[in-house]
Amino acid sequence: MLFKRFHPLIRLNKRRELFIEQRHQTLELKALVSEPECSLDTTADELSYIVLDLETTGLQAESDLILSMGWVEIDNDKINLNSASHLYINEESSVVPETAVINHITPQMLRDGISLSNAMTQFFEAAAGKVIIAHACGVEKAFIDRYLDTYYQVVNLPILWIDTLAIEKNMAKARNEHDLDYSLSSTRERYGLPEYNNHNALIDAVSTAELFLAQKKRLSPTTSVPIAKLYSLSHK
Repeated sequence: MLFKRFHPLIRLNKRRELFIEQRHQTLELKALVSEPECSLDTTADELSYIVLDLETTGLQAESDLILSMGWVEIDNDKINLNSASHLYINEESSVVPETAVINHITPQMLRDGISLSNAMTQFFEAAAGKVIIAHACGVEKAFIDRYLDTYYQVVNLPILWIDTLAIEKNMAKARNEHDLDYSLSSTRERYGLPEYNNHNALIDAVSTAELFLAQKKRLSPTTSVPIAKLYSLSHK
């Protein structure tokens, strides 16, 4: 009973309930928080997912900028490429050309892009009712939290995040494996997944989606792993 009470998923659910009860919150944000409903018995196969990757000028959400956003959905253990979206952000693009070269993003791509608010609105609409996945999700979460704080005055929105990097670290720790490279490309290589060109938000989102499905299969080869297990591995 104590284990259930203090499980990180149960703590998240309580925060979600409190957020939904706040009348002043927007319907857009409530939609992100209210679904999917997950208990400790919910299996991963019962849920839908959206895999997000951001390309940014750096890792500091307080001072760096989002250059592009890419995402793809997973339904019924299949990656839905028809759901794929790749957006370039045009806000303040004049300050990032040097960094953009590292990400293989040119200033012209940014000038032809859309506003950050438009891009976030599209992502929030796509993410409603889904679990959000990212590799090293602390980066994506920090930038989204920064946006929500700036435009909605909401701090630490209780979204259900799954982190494929944290899952891999904790699985390796359980096998007593140390000093592994947990980058997306190196982790995929250990699963025998094909090599893709990285530093592209959509390609990295698809790469992470494939990795997540492989991790889920390794954790439970014959039955569906509980979402509580994946969430716990993501937040240890």
